[in-house]
Amino acid sequence: MPKPNPYKPIYSVKKSSKNIFKVQRATQKLSVDSINELCLKLGFSLTMPQLSALYEYVFLLQKWNLSMNLVGKSTWEDIIAELIVDSLHLAKYLYSHPFFAPSTLPFNMQNEKLYSFQYHENEHRFSVWDLGAGAGLPGIPLRILWNQGTYTLVEAREKRALFLNMVCTKLGLENTFVCRDRAENFMAGKKAKLIISRAFMPYEKMLDFVAPYLASQNENGAIIFLTLEKINASKFNTDTFQWNTKNIYTYTVQNKKKYFCEIEKITN
Repeated sequence: MPKPNPYKPIYSVKKSSKNIFKVQRATQKLSVDSINELCLKLGFSLTMPQLSALYEYVFLLQKWNLSMNLVGKSTWEDIIAELIVDSLHLAKYLYSHPFFAPSTLPFNMQNEKLYSFQYHENEHRFSVWDLGAGAGLPGIPLRILWNQGTYTLVEAREKRALFLNMVCTKLGLENTFVCRDRAENFMAGKKAKLIISRAFMPYEKMLDFVAPYLASQNENGAIIFLTLEKINASKFNTDTFQWNTKNIYTYTVQNKKKYFCEIEKITN
């Protein structure tokens, strides 16, 4: 059963008919079938409920992007092929992870040419933090596909937090919450088993920033960076905290290599 939202709800969303023609142009030819076709080209097969939720997210992203500039002047095709594709690969990676995947899934899925997502019950109670969640990338598409643990999107900017809160509510994402606050305030007194970071701050500053709040190696804690380069975490060791790059997942987007660098905290 989904947990109740532990955070105070953020404002209600007012319906408006403004910019309806701009929205229609921005979402022209956007459909569940077109999203399915593009995902298949990228190497991923989604269920119909997942495709429907992804369609809803992309539609809302394009609609709000007209007034908030959430992802720049991107077409919905570019949003999926260049941005959401990161979430698809990240979900695939987490579903093949020994600690973050349901126990019913084997650790052997990274080399399949066409990866098929299915729905799995949430088997875990660990906390996952997405710091500086922005427009919900990679967090929202990730939660459409991978629903393990309790996932909190932390975003300090009011309008973006409002957008995230509206999307999570509209899509009915299980155990997925939005906290509008600065990351340092949110983390105080808490501990996460997994932290997701996409350009929130430079690696060395990020590791130092989250170190007191991240579960250690003995507790199977990790931080995953979405990067354009491989990270040697030991370069950022201090007298207080030591780090290890546990795994690097490599994939290609638009002929450009990208990486997930999974880093663990060795000692306190």
